[in-house]
Amino acid sequence: MSNILVGKVLTGIKIADDKKALLFTTSDGDIVVKVDGDCCSDSWVENIEMPAMGFPAKVVSADDINMPDADEQTDDGDRIAHYGFKIVTDKGHITIDYRNASNGYYGGNLSWPDDDHFYGGSYGQNVSTCNWVDVADD
Repeated sequence: MSNILVGKVLTGIKIADDKKALLFTTSDGDIVVKVDGDCCSDSWVENIEMPAMGFPAKVVSADDINMPDADEQTDDGDRIAHYGFKIVTDKGHITIDYRNASNGYYGGNLSWPDDDHFYGGSYGQNVSTCNWVDVADD
């Protein structure tokens, strides 16, 4: 199944101030994507690489990508898993690098509007404030 972004014209991207959600602005309206984590884990966006030639940009493809395992741990001993999502546009690609901290048993994912799985974690630990800020173009 094709991602909801494919064929859309992106006009910008914002991130929630808690790093738990993204807002894709498109010529057809806004799309909110939340970073989710299984049961007893916590997920967040670590980095976003923006398209080289800016916006507006038409989305050609959008898929999960494998990220190298950095074998990181938190101060509490939780394992940090690395995840990625690549959006290919006619103006360059966008790479979303996101993380999940857990005991190693749980994982994370991006929760798209057309997904029908549970969102928020057992204790609401993955619910975003959705206070939007511009993504810095580094």
